[in-house]
Amino acid sequence: MKGFPGELAPSIAPGSPAGGPGDRGAKPHPPGVRQLPWGRMDEDERLVRAFRAGEASAFAALVIKYREPVYRFLRRMTGNHEDAADLTQEVFLRAYRSLGRFEGRCRVKTWLLRIATNACLDHRARQRDPLPLEAVAGLASPPETGPDARAERRERWRRVAEAIQALPPRQRAAVVLRLYGGYTYAEIAEIMDCSEGTVKATMFAALRKLRVVLGSLVEG
Repeated sequence: MKGFPGELAPSIAPGSPAGGPGDRGAKPHPPGVRQLPWGRMDEDERLVRAFRAGEASAFAALVIKYREPVYRFLRRMTGNHEDAADLTQEVFLRAYRSLGRFEGRCRVKTWLLRIATNACLDHRARQRDPLPLEAVAGLASPPETGPDARAERRERWRRVAEAIQALPPRQRAAVVLRLYGGYTYAEIAEIMDCSEGTVKATMFAALRKLRVVLGSLVEG
């Protein structure tokens, strides 16, 4: 991918063979990193310090660790694999360019999801066309039991996914993070770079719209 060192680009696409630390017996930290004063820092902090010390493979380790959760979030947000995969590349390109300025005020995962949220909002601003119904319906795969129950659940999931996709981008991000990601309001506030009160107000507005559209499918 343009803008990445050549050895990093292949490791970003979800499901692709990884070429960085932690894969197939490769050491997670390159030689020399252990000489830095790590103290009691966690793995992400060590990788950030290693990257700042010039070890490009430390960033590859972050990609390997977080590419799947970033992709899953973007898959929920966009409704299709192609856009989610492209945006995952964009998120890690932005992260690569900005990691030297990362101040550690939040977790690396939170920081990456904030970048992902902004990348998705930028993407939706460029692409105003509604998503195809087939893509929306494919967001969730409910468990299969009997054919009647399966058909009913698929229809319910389709309606819920379609309604979520119709929300304004920031409302959709809050709903996806809360209902699919299980994040707390405080964590969502960090990711979306706003106050906890703003997140609650955004969720309230989003759920009110969903109740109107879905009626009895949405519980209080």
